[in-house]
Parts: sequence; structure tokens; C-alpha cells
Amino acid sequence: MTTPTFSTTQSISELRDQQSIYLKALQILIQDGSSMEKAQKTVCWNRLTRLHEAMPNQYLNPEHLFLQMLADTAAINPSKRKSR
Repeated sequence: MTTPTFSTTQSISELRDQQSIYLKALQILIQDGSSMEKAQKTVCWNRLTRLHEAMPNQYLNPEHLFLQMLADTAAINPSKRKSR
């Protein structure tokens, strides 16, 4: 696996290899209380979007992933649930 960079465009193959990194980054954003609007401005969101657009049957839309992870986090730790 290559080291992820943030200034070069990665191939779909590289994005696939590093998908777990982007999912972990998205999870950290959620745990830190970031809004979807803030998450949409990140590199991980951009990379997950590219994967979804290239292979929508294999990779979920980052918005769906965000909401799913947010719900999972709230279910695991209800005390961190924020009022919206």
C-alpha cells in the first residue's frame, strides 16, 4: 500500500486500497462532533465520494456513511448524542 497524499489525485485502485483510512477519518470526525457540512470539506469525504461515484454498487455515498456512523455512535454512547 502506498502512503496517502493530499495534493495528488489518486487512482481508483489506490482509493480502494486506502478506503479503511478514509472510513476511520470519517469516524473520528463524527466522534469529535463534526457536522456533516464540516465533514464534506475534508479530504476523506472527497476520496469516499470519488469511490462511490466510480463504483456506486460497491461503495456507499459518504452522506449515507456519515448518517450510519452517526447513528451507530449514538447507539453505542447515548451520552454523546447532541441535540440538532
